[in-house]
Amino acid sequence: MPSDAPRCPLDATGDELVTIFRRTFQLPRPDGSLPRTFHELEHACLDGVFTVTPPADPALAQGLFARPGRYPALVRFSGGLLPDERLPDARGMAIALSDVEGEVCEGAVPGRQDFVMVDQPTPPMRDAADALVLFRAIDGHLKPTLARMLLPGAVMPRGRPRLHYLQMMADTLRNHLKGRDLAGRTYHSVAPFALGQGAMKFQCRPDAAWRNVRGGSFAERLRKAFARGPIGFDFLIQPRQGEHELLDDGIARWTGPFTAVARLELPPQPVVADRGRDTAFTPWNALAAHRPLGELNRLRRVTYAESAARRGAARRGASQT
Repeated sequence: MPSDAPRCPLDATGDELVTIFRRTFQLPRPDGSLPRTFHELEHACLDGVFTVTPPADPALAQGLFARPGRYPALVRFSGGLLPDERLPDARGMAIALSDVEGEVCEGAVPGRQDFVMVDQPTPPMRDAADALVLFRAIDGHLKPTLARMLLPGAVMPRGRPRLHYLQMMADTLRNHLKGRDLAGRTYHSVAPFALGQGAMKFQCRPDAAWRNVRGGSFAERLRKAFARGPIGFDFLIQPRQGEHELLDDGIARWTGPFTAVARLELPPQPVVADRGRDTAFTPWNALAAHRPLGELNRLRRVTYAESAARRGAARRGASQT
């Protein structure tokens, strides 16, 4: 299993990505402050409760899921890249649990377990090398637009179509056209994490009986949903089935069943603009039993930390929220 080294072992790739992100994605706001590199657009930041019900299979009852528990949860919904939510884009859900007991990854906030997810089952890149190809292609194009994401170098580097990237773009458009509200989407880990000595992926799945709310912004639709009552998600884990399910192939979907291990409930509450502006989430705020695995997660360790540090999130104590 990969170690929890404080620096990404893919140093050259990580350093180049940090440079690209500084130059192209993390540009100053009008007031001079720096935004998140990605998922800057906030739809809502809400309080919830994450209730663990340990699975019967002892191989799955690891780490956070080994015993019953109720944890305060901060939940942020966001747009992936584009500043206008009326355009097709990935939608993110980040959960920060507090009061969690157990050994954490090196550099993680004690008592904290984050789950960072998007509404697509796979990321836009296969591995670290593929990530570098993608971000080199769009480096220097400073205005985030759909056209920017469809530049020839991103879609067909060296004349080879990136079919998985095109599929992700098609999935994004499909989700947009379906008009699902934030509470009716399934959110995925996209990368693997430890499950004790094994590995897992995870997802947050909306209630099967959820009735979609239409009309208005995502925030307005959440307000309408809260007028009906609490919003709930099931949290499920998907254990790795064997060595054939690779840790370093981001676009290969695993085939095993998902098992529900927890419930996330968001009680009716105000939806306040920019409440989560100064928060910071990272996959590396994790119990050691759920440490991030694979190349893409090791790159995320560097890039998430750099983004938070540059915008001062850690200095303001936001990583503690």
